[in-house]
Amino acid sequence: MRALVLDAEWNPQASYDLSEDERERHRAMNSASVWQNPELYVEERERPEPDEDEVLVRVKYAGICGSDVAMTETDDDGYMHYSAYTQLPNVIGHEFSGEVVETGTDADLFEAGDPVTAEVTDYCGRCQMCRQGFHGHCENFEQLGFTLDGAFAEYVTVPEKILWGVSELSEQYEDEDELYRAAATIEPSTISFYGLFGRAEGIWPGDYHVYHGVGPIGLTGMNVSRAAGAGKVIAFEPSDERRAIANELGFDHVYNPIETDPVEKVNEVTGGEGADVHVETSGAVGATYPVIEDTLAEQANVVHISNAGSDPDIALRKYQGNSAQIYGSEGHTGQQVYPRTIRLMASGQLDNLPMITSTYDLENADEAVAQARKRVDGKVLIEV
Repeated sequence: MRALVLDAEWNPQASYDLSEDERERHRAMNSASVWQNPELYVEERERPEPDEDEVLVRVKYAGICGSDVAMTETDDDGYMHYSAYTQLPNVIGHEFSGEVVETGTDADLFEAGDPVTAEVTDYCGRCQMCRQGFHGHCENFEQLGFTLDGAFAEYVTVPEKILWGVSELSEQYEDEDELYRAAATIEPSTISFYGLFGRAEGIWPGDYHVYHGVGPIGLTGMNVSRAAGAGKVIAFEPSDERRAIANELGFDHVYNPIETDPVEKVNEVTGGEGADVHVETSGAVGATYPVIEDTLAEQANVVHISNAGSDPDIALRKYQGNSAQIYGSEGHTGQQVYPRTIRLMASGQLDNLPMITSTYDLENADEAVAQARKRVDGKVLIEV
């Protein structure tokens, strides 16, 4: 089978405190301090065989995430920008849809032909974090496309417990190809869903939501906010192309934060009430947090999703004075996030198809990543 593989040189920086596990397994917990000169290439591999608790999936579509892009970008010394977990060489890609081909001997939830998608994190179910229900923080986790071979390939094996059926999307998408394209956007939609409703507390229909950054996570999040009954969805994004995509999705309050004063604009749109919900998806925290802090509604929720390269200065008194909260949010595992997101899409309340702006075949997957690196698209897909 064909697969897009990422490899790099294992060269830990002298200042990085390498753990014994990292040294033995060549699995970096902070990739930006370890992997140098990353390289992408398409190669032929043997089709994987599912273990007894796994399912073999024929990939239909796979979306390119910002983390996939960050793993191919480097600093001046050649170290990759992505700062979290990786084990290389590895087939990358974790946002996908596909069709079940074969199941392991102990996997009985799915049958051949079922349309599916999957969570990213494979959890053990036995560690202290898992036993408390925090599967996304499993002490023995593995991740599709990061430490396990992912979905930029013709086939991928997936632990059955993190696989989800999407046949109910046929209620909304009669065309099978559209169903699979839409299903490939479920994973990024769950990121904001989990942040808004799995992490933050007290978010209500009618709240004013502000998104800082209108990349793929921001766009899917805006769709989730609208589906959940946000009174108004406001967004700030410097890219002309991405603002246009947001407009095409039906969002009217989308502005360039370089040309417009975001604080004045939020106060104008909300009638001076400020934002009940701020969602940080840009990573440009030096610019966004001063805006957030000057536009907090009473008891506002700030959901931080982006992987920022630096820490912002926080004006704690402004949060205290407004009884506001900051919630860090990472991932999407647990709390029925996936089935609820799938239900929203099946009902027609969450439609991400208009944000898919570029599609490439697997042979040109490296070109797809290069396109995503331009940061002008809504969602770039690879068709397998």
